[in-house]
Amino acid sequence: MFDPSSGVSYREWIVPGRVQSSPSDRDWSRRCPYPVFTARGTRGPRSLVDIATNVIANNIGDVTDEHLEALPTRLLWHVWRFLEARGVCLHAWRLFSKLLLCEEEDDKPLGLYRFRQHICRPNEELRQYLEPLTSLSADFVTHLVISGGCNFTTNELMCLAEMRNLGVLELIQPADELRTTYPEVGDLLIRGWSGMDNPFPLLRILRIWGDETTTQDSLQWVAGFPSLVLYDVTGARTDWTDPDVRAIQAGWELDTSTPGSDDSLLRYLMLFAPLNDDHNTLRELSRTIDGDLVSLCADSQCVVKFVNDRQAPPLLDYLTDRAKIGLPSWDTDAASRDARACHGAPFEAWAFWLYSFIGQISQDKDLESNGIGVDSQAVVGPFVLPSKPMACLFLGHSGRGGISSHPSYVSRGLFATKRFTFTRPAAGRKTAAASQKITAVASPPVVTRENAAPVSTFRSNKRKRIKDVLEALSR
Repeated sequence: MFDPSSGVSYREWIVPGRVQSSPSDRDWSRRCPYPVFTARGTRGPRSLVDIATNVIANNIGDVTDEHLEALPTRLLWHVWRFLEARGVCLHAWRLFSKLLLCEEEDDKPLGLYRFRQHICRPNEELRQYLEPLTSLSADFVTHLVISGGCNFTTNELMCLAEMRNLGVLELIQPADELRTTYPEVGDLLIRGWSGMDNPFPLLRILRIWGDETTTQDSLQWVAGFPSLVLYDVTGARTDWTDPDVRAIQAGWELDTSTPGSDDSLLRYLMLFAPLNDDHNTLRELSRTIDGDLVSLCADSQCVVKFVNDRQAPPLLDYLTDRAKIGLPSWDTDAASRDARACHGAPFEAWAFWLYSFIGQISQDKDLESNGIGVDSQAVVGPFVLPSKPMACLFLGHSGRGGISSHPSYVSRGLFATKRFTFTRPAAGRKTAAASQKITAVASPPVVTRENAAPVSTFRSNKRKRIKDVLEALSR
């Protein structure tokens, strides 16, 4: 509109408000994590821009991209920083991530590229949480964790396979000491997923932890997920009596290391490039790399830059000669501070960096085969981020204190469960034509341990070395 008396041009909207009758998670994606407050200046009234910014923030759940597209970039950044200070909801993150990440001249904070939220006590149906996390155009990738306190039915879990942009899925049975509800997860669920049309088109990582959940028969069904590269399982020992043979039959590679002694992020990276060093050196390197990656992921203010494909700075220089690089450009204490509360814990670091690494070694072929283009790489210092922004949601509690990285299952004995990690690097390189659904045969060929040994030797020989991994991670 134009006011001829003052010469001012402006645009006006009328946005209908929403009334929430009772507290629930139905609008969880549109609610800021912290309560609304009114800021007051130290001297005099606030400016019109500050007043308008406060109104937008208080009603961000009702704002659409149409409302924001008319605002200058400078004001968009002003609103975003205001939201960051009070907590960003998923709806706001989706709006501003799409608008501000495409701006070339501004430095982008990691908070625009990675969203994280933890809901302690989910009280709605699963679809209420999945709908805001779904993007048919895959503008972002979703990382979902379902744990204790979630009372979802098997039918509700079936719809997970239809999520086009689901990249990482974790189903974590809570520790026995919590004695809380948890969905029924087993072979029937996974078999049902595999029977669906094009299940989990972009799922690279699947983690299922629990006692008496899945069995070794699940290996043949998860092999039908076209992009799946890593299958991490904790299950009953009696249900996994011959995992190495079953893995070979289904096209998987079983990691022979002992996860209990080294459960670091570096260990998962080394599944694709083993390090020929002694155990003490590997443990020290794990602490260094894990500390850097977790602290970086916890710092939402570190600067993200975009570079052309394969032009990222070399990660190997940073890891081998830290003195030349100097101090990190991110807050190295952010992770320890955030870990004091379950809502601030950077639970997504493991999935965030592993998803990024898998995409680099496979050159994001799964994205390309699904018609999703990747024009540039996002980097923070020497680290390459996932090719798409990532939204991470943790539902429930996995252990005492909220989020536990090692929930214990000891109700049937200290050694009733065992951990297995399976990899399938070739899956990330499949094209759309090759990623067809795999059906289980009635009588699979018997593979003895004697016959499996040469395959294992060939498997270890074809793995890359750590230098190749680090160079791939920095390209």
